[in-house]
Amino acid sequence: MMLLARSEIIAGIDIGTTKVCVLIAEVSEPGKPTILGAGSYPSTGIQKGVVVDIDSTVYAIQEAVRLAQKQAGREATSYYVGVTGEHIASLNSSGRIPITNPDREITTNDVEKVLEAARLIVLPPDRQILHAIPCSYTVDGQGGIRQPAGMSGTRLEVQCHIVTGATTFLQNVRKCVVKAGFQVRELVLEPIATGLSVLLPEEKELGVCLVDIGGGTSDIAVFSAGDILYSAVIPIGGTHVTKDVAYGLTVATEEAERLKTESGTAMIEQVSDEEVILVKQIGRDDVRRLRRQALASIIEPRMQELFELVQEELEKADCWGKIPTGIVVSGGGSQLEGCAEVAEQVTGLNIRIGYPRHLGGIGDTLTHPSFATGVGLIHYGAQQFKATPEPVAPQSVSSTAPSGIQQWIANWLKKMGF
Repeated sequence: MMLLARSEIIAGIDIGTTKVCVLIAEVSEPGKPTILGAGSYPSTGIQKGVVVDIDSTVYAIQEAVRLAQKQAGREATSYYVGVTGEHIASLNSSGRIPITNPDREITTNDVEKVLEAARLIVLPPDRQILHAIPCSYTVDGQGGIRQPAGMSGTRLEVQCHIVTGATTFLQNVRKCVVKAGFQVRELVLEPIATGLSVLLPEEKELGVCLVDIGGGTSDIAVFSAGDILYSAVIPIGGTHVTKDVAYGLTVATEEAERLKTESGTAMIEQVSDEEVILVKQIGRDDVRRLRRQALASIIEPRMQELFELVQEELEKADCWGKIPTGIVVSGGGSQLEGCAEVAEQVTGLNIRIGYPRHLGGIGDTLTHPSFATGVGLIHYGAQQFKATPEPVAPQSVSSTAPSGIQQWIANWLKKMGF
C-alpha cells in the first residue's frame, strides 16, 4: 500500500473593527504554510472586539471568504478565528502531578495531565478559558525544561499562561462564523497570532513587547524565554484617532480617515509651518486650506495616550524590566507617520515596526502590517497540523489491463482453440 503526504487547506479570519481579512493556505508539513488566496471586506458589525451586529458581521465574513476562495481556487476545511476585546484577561497558573509509571518515565499522557491541572482555576460562570499555554516545565525541581516527555522523574510541574474571555462574547464571534457557513477549528487570541507573524525568535527569547494597533483596540503581548508571559487589551485604536480628527476639524468620518491616512502624523515637530492640507468641512461648500500642524496637534495627544497606557499596563504587570529588546508595533495603526517616534519618545525603549514574514505562495505580497494578524492565524494553524500519511489503496484489476496470470490464461485458451 502506498503512502502519500496528506495536506490540509486552512484559513485565518481576522474580524476587525474596520474590516474582515481572510487568508487561505495549504499546509503539507507542520509550520510551513503556503498562502493561496486573500480577501478583505469592510466591517461595521464589530466594535472594540465585540459583535454588535451579527448580520453585518456574517455578511462581511462571507464576502471576505468568497474573495479569498476565488483567488485561491480552493475551499478551506477549517478556520482559525482571531478574537480580542476589553473582555480578554490573562493570568499565570501552575500545575503539579506525581509520575506513577514504574520506570518513572514521563509520557505525553503525563504532560496532558499536568496541563489539565494548571487549567483548574476558579472562574466566574460567565468566563471561559481561551488558551492555556505552557511556558516552562520543571522535573524534580529542575526548571527551564521545554519538552519533558521521555525524561525520567518523580514529579512534573508546569507554568502556564492562561487567557480567558467572556463566554457570551466568544460565543457570538463563533456564531457569526458558523452562521456564515464555515467550521471554526479554534478561536485564537489575536496578539498570540500576530506574534507568530512579526516577531523574531531572538526577540521572543530575550524579551519583547508586541503592540498590535487595530481599529477599535490595541493588543499587548509580552514574550520572554521564547513564550508568552503576559497579554492585555488597550481600549484605543485607529478609529479613535479618526474620530478625534472628525471632531477637531468638523469633518465627516470618511474625510477624517482620508486626512489621517494621507496627511496625518503623530509628531508635530516633524511638520513645517509651510505645510498645508485641503479640508472639506461639514456644512461648507468650499474646500478650506489648513496648516498640517493643526491635524498633527489632534493626532499626537491620542497616540501619546496610547503608549502611556501601554507603559502603565506593563508596569502594573511587572513586565517593564523584562523587555530588553523593546517594543514591536504592528497592525494598520502602526503605519501612521511618526508612530514609532512617538512610541520611543513616551517609553524611552527601542521601537520597530513589525511586518508579516516567512510565507510562501502569495504571502510575499502580504507584507503590510494590517495583514499581520491574518498571517499569524495561518502560522498558528500550520503549527497545529499533524502530518499523518494518507493510505492509497492499490488499483483494482482492470479488464482492459490484465495481470500477468490473466494474460497467460488468455493466451493458453486461445492456443487450445477456445
